[in-house]
Amino acid sequence: MKMAIIGAGPGGLYAALAAVRKNIKVDLFEKRKVGEGIVCGECIFDSLGIMARPGRGLLHPVEGLVLKGSGEYRFPLGRHKPLWMLDRRVWQRDLSRQAQELGVRLHENARVTVSDLARMKKSYQWILDASGAPSVASRLYGFTREYIQECLAAHQVRLAGDFSSLAPCIRVVFFPDLPAENQPGYAWVFPRDAESANVGVVCTVRKEPGHGRPDMKKMLTDFLRREGLEGSPVLERGGGIAPARMLSRLVYDNILLVGDAAGLTSALHGGGIDMACLSGVLAVQAVCEGQAGAARYAGALRRYSREKNALEKVTIGKMRALNFDRFDRLLFGVTSPSLRVRFWTALRNPVMFWTTIRWFTAKKKIPDWPV
Repeated sequence: MKMAIIGAGPGGLYAALAAVRKNIKVDLFEKRKVGEGIVCGECIFDSLGIMARPGRGLLHPVEGLVLKGSGEYRFPLGRHKPLWMLDRRVWQRDLSRQAQELGVRLHENARVTVSDLARMKKSYQWILDASGAPSVASRLYGFTREYIQECLAAHQVRLAGDFSSLAPCIRVVFFPDLPAENQPGYAWVFPRDAESANVGVVCTVRKEPGHGRPDMKKMLTDFLRREGLEGSPVLERGGGIAPARMLSRLVYDNILLVGDAAGLTSALHGGGIDMACLSGVLAVQAVCEGQAGAARYAGALRRYSREKNALEKVTIGKMRALNFDRFDRLLFGVTSPSLRVRFWTALRNPVMFWTTIRWFTAKKKIPDWPV
């Protein structure tokens, strides 16, 4: 079998590793050099417990969250679910090295255009499109607008400075005046080490009448000023969108969508490394079963997505339904060291409580996981 994979991000690389281990001939196309052009907080949040601890590129495990509403609350999430802070450039280049040693043919600086994709459909039995959002396939088949019907917009900088007091935690700051239509929205500080951090803002935007889009650059500038980071040297700057829901269709002829191209980013925080890796592996398993396997691919992903996103869905509902003060009280109750306070919070929010219990105990094992 000959397979083409478009995009050497996490989803494309995991797919390449999974495919070559099944004796599939793989051509992997990357529009830049592997590891370049990354705009991301660079944290893997493995909520399903499916990924092995990263090797090269791992900066440090994340111990917990520092949540800022009216007050400041700490939650040791790292005790319950794996969070890893990465240097994604190093991590992805190491995955690329492993894939090439196994026989994957990597083509860097090889942007795949719409006309290229149309020709490739005749040259390969299967194509996995892991080119991001919007994908190359979306421009060929005309579904680009589906990515922006509801999505998260983000603007980020990498700053140099003294972040030793925060690392190895990450900080999330909620906005008191953000409209419900733009929730979830917040700012974040992800320390890479004691001397640099990824800092950004994110909020929901919709392509519907009456739904506005905040000025992301102004939001970030205001946040940096409030945090005392306004004069910090900017090492990198970027922005983009993350689809807030899985696309309605993931297979077009012999093309399967993977990762961001499939809309597999979190509607709560925009992260999607774990789901990108999962989708790459499941896509390879699907095509090994032919057309029948490809037809089951979307259903398999939805089963994982429902479990992963259950608590996120409840949390987003709270952020949209509660005013800032009531949401702050919820943060206080959920993170309180007092068992009595957490008990009363659970009684007042039974759906969130039971969803949280199921979410914390969820763990999956994927057959033929390549890394």
